[in-house]
Amino acid sequence: MASMIHRLQRIVQEVNHAPDIDNALDLITSSINRDLRADACTVFLAKPGEPGVLVLQACDGLNPEIIGKVERRLGEGVIGTIAERAEPLNLTDAPRHKNFLLVPESGETSFPIYLGVPIIAHRDVVGVIAVQRAEQAFNEDEEAFLTTLASQLATSIERAESQGRFATGNSPALVLRGVAGSPGMAIGEAIVLNRGVNLESVPVKKSDDLDGELRSFNDAVAKVCGELNEQADKMRGVLPDEECALFVAYAQMLSGGSLIDDTERSIRQGFWAPSSWRDTVEEHAYVFEQMEDRYLAERANDIRDLGLRVLRKLMLEQTPYINFPDRTILVGDDVTATDLADVPPDCLAGILSAHGSSSSHVAILAHALGIPAVMGVPNLPVKQLDGVNLVVDGYNGSAFVNPDQSLLREYEKYLAEEAELEQDLLELKSLPAITTDQHPITLMVNSGLMSDYTPSLRSGAQGVGLYRTEIPFQIRDRFPSEEEQFMIYRNVLETFYGMPVVLRTLDVGGDKPLSYFPIKEANPFLGWRGVRITLDHPEIFVTQVRAMIRANVGNDNLEILLPMISGKPELDESLFLVNRVRGEIEEELGQPVACPKIGAMIEVPSAVYQIEDICGLVDFVSIGTNDLTQYLLAVDRNNENVADLFSSLHPAVLKAMAQIIAGARACDTPVSVCGELAGDPLGVMALIGMGVDVLSMSVGSLLRAKKVILSFSRAELAELFVSAVRQPDAGAVRELYAAELETRGLGGFLRAGK
Repeated sequence: MASMIHRLQRIVQEVNHAPDIDNALDLITSSINRDLRADACTVFLAKPGEPGVLVLQACDGLNPEIIGKVERRLGEGVIGTIAERAEPLNLTDAPRHKNFLLVPESGETSFPIYLGVPIIAHRDVVGVIAVQRAEQAFNEDEEAFLTTLASQLATSIERAESQGRFATGNSPALVLRGVAGSPGMAIGEAIVLNRGVNLESVPVKKSDDLDGELRSFNDAVAKVCGELNEQADKMRGVLPDEECALFVAYAQMLSGGSLIDDTERSIRQGFWAPSSWRDTVEEHAYVFEQMEDRYLAERANDIRDLGLRVLRKLMLEQTPYINFPDRTILVGDDVTATDLADVPPDCLAGILSAHGSSSSHVAILAHALGIPAVMGVPNLPVKQLDGVNLVVDGYNGSAFVNPDQSLLREYEKYLAEEAELEQDLLELKSLPAITTDQHPITLMVNSGLMSDYTPSLRSGAQGVGLYRTEIPFQIRDRFPSEEEQFMIYRNVLETFYGMPVVLRTLDVGGDKPLSYFPIKEANPFLGWRGVRITLDHPEIFVTQVRAMIRANVGNDNLEILLPMISGKPELDESLFLVNRVRGEIEEELGQPVACPKIGAMIEVPSAVYQIEDICGLVDFVSIGTNDLTQYLLAVDRNNENVADLFSSLHPAVLKAMAQIIAGARACDTPVSVCGELAGDPLGVMALIGMGVDVLSMSVGSLLRAKKVILSFSRAELAELFVSAVRQPDAGAVRELYAAELETRGLGGFLRAGK
C-alpha cells in the first residue's frame, strides 16, 4: 500500500510541475506504462466545444501519428463505452468486445489485454485513460491504482491545460468558469496581490530594475538569516542541540549556494525577485520530493518553509509600490477583505478568486461595493494573470482572459445596456416602496464602508439595516480603540440621523478572520465565532458597546444586533453587559442615556425552534439568510465544490424563515431580513410573500428591489409563496419566481442585457 501511495504521489507531483498540457500528458502516459508494466498507454480528453466527443491527446507505446486524429463519441468504441458508463472496463481480449473499434495504423493489435478508466471532474467525464498489454491480465490492485490515479489527475490536467495557455507572451483567449459571486460586468487589467501567504500564487512579472530587485532579494535573505541565528541562540537553552541545528542549517542554506545563485540568475534574466525566488524554491523542493528516501523527501517541506520566510520579507518591500490601473481586476487564490482595502476604491472594477462562493464574506463585500465578482474558479492560473486583460461576468460566474475585439464589443454593449437600466431605476428613488395592494415595505441598506453612505442616501434608503462592524477591525493590524470605534459609529449615526441604524456587534470567525487574533479550527463555521467570541472576551464586547452607546448620545437612532445567537443564555449575558455599560455611561455623563433597541440575528437552526423564547427577550429579530442557509443545508458557503447546492431559495430554507416570521408575529416582534436574499429580486418576491415587511440589502440592489415591490401585490406574492414551498428544490423555486418576473417585463433583472 505504501508503495502504491508513493507512486501515485510521484506521478501527481510530476504532472503538477508540468509547464503545459502536452508535457503533462507525456508524463502521465510514460509514468503509467512504467509503474503498471504496460505496453501501451493512451489518454483521451473531452474535445473543446463538442460535448460528448473525446479525442486522443497522448499515447506511449502506440503509433504517435494517431494523436489528435482518433475521436470517440459517448457509447462509441471501448473508449466511448467507458465514458458513457463512467466506470472502469477491464478486458482480457478487447477485440472481442461488442463495441471494439480497431484503429488500423495504431499498432494496438499486439496488445489485446485492456484496462480503461474514466477521468471525472465535478460529475462530468472529462477523459479516459487506457492501458494495454500483450499478455497477463490487469489484476484488481492495478485497476484500483489506475482508478485512483485518474481521480487525482482530473485537477492536475485542468491545471496544466490552463497554465499552458500562458507559456508564451501572446496567450490565446481563455474562458474561466466559476461561481457568480457579485452581479455586474467589468473590463479591466488583472492585478495579483500576494502578501507572502503562499508561494504558489506569486505572480510572474518582468522588471526593468534588475539592481533594485537584486538588492531587495539580498536584503530579504539577510533579514531572514539574522532572524534564524537569533532564534537558534534563544532556543539553545530550551531545545536539544539537534533541534536548534535546524535554524542554523536554514541560515547556512541562505548564505550561498544554488538557492541563492539560481534566484539571482533568474532576476538577471529580467524577472522580479519574488517569482524568481518562488521558481527556485519549487525546483529545489521538487528534487527532494522525487527521492526514494522518505526522510530526504520530507526535506522538501523545509525548503518551502524557508522559501516562505524569505518571500514574506520580499513582499513587505514589494507590495507598497503597486501601480493600480484605472480598471483593476483583483485576482488571487483567496481574495480577502484586506486585499480589497489595498486597492483605491476608484480603481477597483472587479474580482476574480480561485476560492470562495457567492455567499463568502468577500463576495458580500463586493456586492456592497457594487463590484462584480467571480469566485471559486478551479485551477485559476493566478501567477500567470498579473497584467493580463480580463472581462469579469458576475452574472453567470465566468471570466475571459485576453478577450478579442468582438468579445470586448459585446461586453461593452452589455455594460451600456446595464447603465441604461440603472438610469431608468433612478426615477424610483423618491417613490415609496408599496405593493400594488398598498402594503408598505421598508427598504434599508447593509453597510460597513464609508463609501456606502452617500449612495445609500441617494437611493432612498430608509436606514441601515445591518452595519458590519467587523470591517474596521479587519483592515487594521490591531483591535481598534474605543475612541476609534466611537468616531466610526458616530459618523454613520449622524449621517443617517432620524433613521434607524442597526450596528451588529463584532462578528468574526468562520470566513472573517482577524490577522492579529488568529483562530485555528477544523470546522470554523461550527466553532468559535460571532457572539461566542465576544462573550468569551467581554473586554472586546464591552469596549464596542461603550463606543456604540456613546455615539448614540444626541442621535437616538441606534439599534444593536447580536450575531450567532443560538439560545437564551447568550442573550441573557449580552443584555446584562449592555445594561451595565449603559449604567456606567449614565454615571460618567451625569444624565440619562437612552437604551437602544436590542435585536438577535437568527441564523442558527436552534434559534428557529426557540424563536418565541428569543422574541421574549429582544426588541426585534433579523434573519441572516447566508448562514441560516449554510447550516440548514449543511453546505459550507465558502466551498466552491458544493456551491451549486447553496441556495437560500431552497424550500427547506423558505419554510424555516416562514416559521421564524410566524413565531415573531405571535410575540408581536418586528422581523427584518438582512442576508443577501433580501437583495435578490426573486428573494424579494419570496420574502414579501411569507410576510416580511423590512428588507436590508446592498445599496446596488435597492432600486431593483423597489421595482419588484411596485410590480406585485402582497396577496399575489403570498399565493406564489404557497406554491414555492411545494417545489422539490431551489432550481424549481427559482424558475417559478423567474417566470413571474418575465410576465411583468422584469426579466432584465435576472441578467442585465442578457
